[in-house]
Amino acid sequence: MLLSVPMPFPLTAIALAVPAYFYTWLVRSIDRFEKEPTKYLISAFLWGAIPAIGLAVILQMSLALPIETWWGHNSLQSDLVQSAVGAPITEEFLKAIAVALIYLTRRREFDGWVDGMVYGAMAGFGFAYVENILYLAGTASWEEWISLFVLRTLVFGGLHGFWTAIVGIGFGLARYMHSLVGRVMTVAVSLLLAMTLHLVHNGAIALIEIYSNIAILVALFNYGVLCLVMFLLWVIAARVDRARLRSQLANEVPWTLSRSCYEAVTRPNSHQLLQKMGFSSRQQRQLIQLVAELAHKKLQHQKMGDEDGNRAEIERLRTELRRYWR
Repeated sequence: MLLSVPMPFPLTAIALAVPAYFYTWLVRSIDRFEKEPTKYLISAFLWGAIPAIGLAVILQMSLALPIETWWGHNSLQSDLVQSAVGAPITEEFLKAIAVALIYLTRRREFDGWVDGMVYGAMAGFGFAYVENILYLAGTASWEEWISLFVLRTLVFGGLHGFWTAIVGIGFGLARYMHSLVGRVMTVAVSLLLAMTLHLVHNGAIALIEIYSNIAILVALFNYGVLCLVMFLLWVIAARVDRARLRSQLANEVPWTLSRSCYEAVTRPNSHQLLQKMGFSSRQQRQLIQLVAELAHKKLQHQKMGDEDGNRAEIERLRTELRRYWR
């Protein structure tokens, strides 16, 4: 039998850092070619971990008083409204601010829906990391700690990141829209979708005590659908990125890229082909990053014109790439 002693706070934070790192690594792997700047990813994670969760706690505590006054303290109706309505609305809106800030202030690093998905997921995982610390730090025994750890990190571990990733996809789709109404509607729909999925999950969890069999199935189905969607997006992202490389880089041969380099970077086994050409692992990463950035900037120039100096950036990238001509 395990001792009834709560896990120390520092060890809880360290233990939760492992699944948090795994989930962030998993989402970053979706963006195979043009990796986002680490400082912006960390900023998104920290926004979710500090301001977003802090403001969410304040807002939810403020909403709890009128809700409990109306439906009663610890009643089913009160718990449902707070967990299934209040939490999804406040949390998804606050996490989405991280994506909105990057979208509005660092548009040069926001190239489409994949970037939005990565930034959104980072904010969500930051939120989940601190939220899990708060939940686990309040456990009264090792048995409760382990049970809650498994539930929040393994069974439902990726949900906060996946929900905010949906909002990020909305910002990414809006990136190349010229209509303000279209951009606002796209982001609003993605935010409402994230809130709805969050609501379904939280509502199912709140109803487990009464309708345990049905509610847990609903929660697991919700999580399973999200995992399937994220896997499909992972596959689609690879196909879209390679198609973009082929179309945008074709007219760079042979002035910027050699034919052999072009063929190598646009194939699934690009690293093996580049290695045969004599590129070191470091050179391979740099080359793939540069060609991906060039493809994105050319697409931005086609859709948005010389926004934020796209033309000058394209010429700079071409100059860099010529160093790898072989």
